[in-house]
Amino acid sequence: MNIGILGGGQLGWMTILEGRKLSFNFCVLDPNPRAPASRIADMWFHPEQVREFRDHCDVITWEFEHIEEGVIEKCFDRLATPPRAIEIKWKRSEEKVFLSELGIAIPDYVICNGGDLEREVKNFGLPVVVKADRLGYDGKGQFLVKDEEDLGFLCNSVQRNEVYVVERLIDFAMELSVIVVRSREGEIRAYPATENLHRDGILIRNRVLTSFEGLKTALAVAEKIAHELSITGLLTVEFFLTEEGRLLVNEIAPRPHNTGHYTLDGAITSQFENLVRALSSLPLGMTDPLGFSGMVNILGTPFDSLPLGEILSIQGAKVYWYGKEPKPRRKLGHVNVVKEKEEELLDDLHRIERFLHSTSGVLS
Repeated sequence: MNIGILGGGQLGWMTILEGRKLSFNFCVLDPNPRAPASRIADMWFHPEQVREFRDHCDVITWEFEHIEEGVIEKCFDRLATPPRAIEIKWKRSEEKVFLSELGIAIPDYVICNGGDLEREVKNFGLPVVVKADRLGYDGKGQFLVKDEEDLGFLCNSVQRNEVYVVERLIDFAMELSVIVVRSREGEIRAYPATENLHRDGILIRNRVLTSFEGLKTALAVAEKIAHELSITGLLTVEFFLTEEGRLLVNEIAPRPHNTGHYTLDGAITSQFENLVRALSSLPLGMTDPLGFSGMVNILGTPFDSLPLGEILSIQGAKVYWYGKEPKPRRKLGHVNVVKEKEEELLDDLHRIERFLHSTSGVLS
């Protein structure tokens, strides 16, 4: 069976590595032949070769959302998940409308053009987060506006005809996410919720939550969205947990997700293997955790500067290096940790973060 992946990043890379255990072949469509998944694919195709790519694939998935509409159209009949799941991710406004119409609790928001931004924000009330409608990820295109000085600065820099989403700033107690895997037939299995720490919009570290009062609610929301979008594969739902105990959906991702990297070592079946199982109509694997587990992202640190010895001196730690060109704030790899005791996990996650502190300004 030939499985096609739209996108050549590390999510595709890990999907291929896990899928090879089941003896599948993988085709990757990406402009960069040196991208992580492109390098190890059985066949790599440039986007100009999309028809040839499609003809080589029995089923096609994606590992990131910002894919040209024409590519989706040419691959339509091989997509495992209907394109609506990715189309609502092309614009933040469409994602907000989709969730609202589904009756899912999200932060209050308003949609406006850059030329109307100052008036709309003042009517909406500060503080807010202003998000560019398109091409936003890892903190890109997001602006915290706490006061009128921030607002004035932002209004002088935005494009007047571009669309922006103005969202209520949530004073949350915790950021968390839930990942579910869904088969073609509609069977769903869920991974444990994870507590996630972000800085400047980038995930720094996370850990599996051993107990969480709102877990049933979070799972119900994720399952509802997965069924609505007819997902075959993975869906991640990111939440804010407010001080009052409310769960608000921040965003969704119909693909493998950074918050599930821990599953490579900390779950019976990784998110990536379960994606391949779903794509190939194999039985879904168990999602139960193995011990207490978590992950720390490696951001912007070249491999030569990585404190590899210190990290691997921690028992239960494993390093994953994606082979990407180092750039500031770029996700270059991650470290998984699995421990027998929760307090040991927390200590080791903080130790790894300190090891990386001197080599990545994001972690300061």
